Amino acid sequence: MKTCRTARLLALALLFSTTAAQAEDGAAGLLKIEITGLKDVTGSVYVAVYDSESRWLGEETVTSREVDIAGALQGEVVTTELQLPLGSYAFSIFYDANGNGELDTNFIGMPKEPIALSNNAKARFGPPKYEDAAFALDLEPMTQRVIMTLL
Repeated sequence: MKTCRTARLLALALLFSTTAAQAEDGAAGLLKIEITGLKDVTGSVYVAVYDSESRWLGEETVTSREVDIAGALQGEVVTTELQLPLGSYAFSIFYDANGNGELDTNFIGMPKEPIALSNNAKARFGPPKYEDAAFALDLEPMTQRVIMTLL
């Protein structure tokens, strides 16, 4: 009789753990980005989100978004929110100073327009590493406050 009861308890525990895991599959977290340091309140900033070192700062993104500065301005802070699956991410932002929809760079690839990176990661002899910009997004809403800089 004791073995049967133990088996039932194990089966119930397995059922509940499987159900909890399934509930988290497809779960999303909320990332709020607050952008400071913009000298101009016209035009757009572009946000690109990455989920791995191999994709970091490349063309393939998890998501990207154009944010109209005037429409997203709260005081001196530009805000945007992204709903993303739970996981590890990093993002880059650039201010499109000339309105061409692209990050303009000089002849060696250095940005000619203001940029910001998650965790305010800094470039040192090249782009910052993914691990310096990466953060974990879970069920708790997360706010990242970044400062736009011109390198």
